[in-house]
Amino acid sequence: MSRKFKMLAIPIIVMIIISLMAACSTQDNNGSGNTTVGSNGTQGEGYEGALEPYKLTLAIPVYGAVPKDMEEVQAEINKITQAEINTTITILPISVGAWSQQLNLMISGGEKLDLFFTFGQSYGTDVAQGRLAALDEVLEKYGQGVVEAVGERNLEAARINGSLYGVPVTGVYGKRPEIALRKDMVEKYNIDVASINSLDDLESVFENIKKNEPNIYPLASGLASPLQYYRTYDRLGDSLGVLMGYDNGLKVENYYESAEYEELLNLMNEWYKKGFINKDAATTQSTPDALIKSGKAFSAMIVGEPGSDAVATRLMGHDMVVAPLMEETHKTTSDVLTGLYVIAQQSENPERAMMMLNLMYTNRELANLLVWGIEGKHYVKVSETQVTYPEGVDASNVGYQMQAWIMGNPLITYVSSTQSPDHWEQVKKWNEEAIESKALGFFFDATPVKNELTAINNVIERYQAILESGTVSPTDKLDEFRKALKAAGVDKYMAEKQRQLDEWAAANNK
Repeated sequence: MSRKFKMLAIPIIVMIIISLMAACSTQDNNGSGNTTVGSNGTQGEGYEGALEPYKLTLAIPVYGAVPKDMEEVQAEINKITQAEINTTITILPISVGAWSQQLNLMISGGEKLDLFFTFGQSYGTDVAQGRLAALDEVLEKYGQGVVEAVGERNLEAARINGSLYGVPVTGVYGKRPEIALRKDMVEKYNIDVASINSLDDLESVFENIKKNEPNIYPLASGLASPLQYYRTYDRLGDSLGVLMGYDNGLKVENYYESAEYEELLNLMNEWYKKGFINKDAATTQSTPDALIKSGKAFSAMIVGEPGSDAVATRLMGHDMVVAPLMEETHKTTSDVLTGLYVIAQQSENPERAMMMLNLMYTNRELANLLVWGIEGKHYVKVSETQVTYPEGVDASNVGYQMQAWIMGNPLITYVSSTQSPDHWEQVKKWNEEAIESKALGFFFDATPVKNELTAINNVIERYQAILESGTVSPTDKLDEFRKALKAAGVDKYMAEKQRQLDEWAAANNK
């Protein structure tokens, strides 16, 4: 009996030893920073085994001064990223004025860099210069939350030659021209905002303001002219060769040669001569927002979006009301690609970088930390979806706050108390109802005509402001402008854009 008992006890003892070893191993892993799947399963998608610790570097552009509480917020962010994907993140905030230069130095010098934000106009250049890692494989394995947040159709807009190199930030993709007007003057002079539906409806409004407020210009024009907000075409990236009416049978046209452009220039010139537009419109370094804020102007054209009255009020320093100048909203590649997150080619761990992106686009706590900072210190909730500053804190002294549109997925963040509680739901509906350009998904690579592009931009810089502000008559300068564009190579530029568009259309059965 004693011998039989010993034979039975041996496997039991072995099992106990194995269990003890497994428990010790788990404790060792927890102590060393190794982790398995986090609470939301982010790193478990396609990943086998525990994750080794990783230090990830993220570069983002900052408007204004770097928030003084950046490191404190970063510490809170790391509590989430370490628990979820065993990753600590170092955020590199770079002033937007030094953004391109500093980023170039980091990339050319091979410095530590995993993720960075890129502006839409830089995306094609980044890809052409080999700065970015291709994302298709890592997105499939570790980024399904990103796919759901952005949408397959919008991700397609970021493909270049069939490959994906960037993930668009979420936000307002549908766009239409609107005009923002000072509410106090609208009420004072009984202006019927509901009757404003087009440019033609503005003449009487401007005359009313000019007559009663002689020291205030009815329409602000500054660093951006009114016509840069009033678009009836797909820019196809840069407005040099456009798709009129967002379709045009996929035929590229020179907008500066169009009858529509000439008509709009004549209208601006008429308004300028009537005193509707500020006299220094072609030379001022002020934005239209700043002109209204300083009390020099009554209205400005804007790009419309849900809650654009609240946005205009915040930017222009007065209560503003808005009116659409076009009924329909449209969505183009440029609208979707306002900004993107990309993985640097030099990243030592693209898989972990994608896991981090997946967290940024799906984890609400992390997303709100990135945008608003720490609850109680940088913001307080006033409802389940709205926040405001804590007592004694305002925009001038808050220790942390970032612009939502550069932080990945603002659709899962809080909104300001000045915005509608369901603002992001309105944005989603707005995007769904926007009419897609026939060229949605086309991305133009200007590399083959980069010399022409430089010459063309030099010409535009000489003529655009004086023409589009109404400062000069089109009769005097438009023909000269068009000839200068041709001399700079605009026809060659457009032919290359048409060639690429035709190839894209054939490949995508358009």
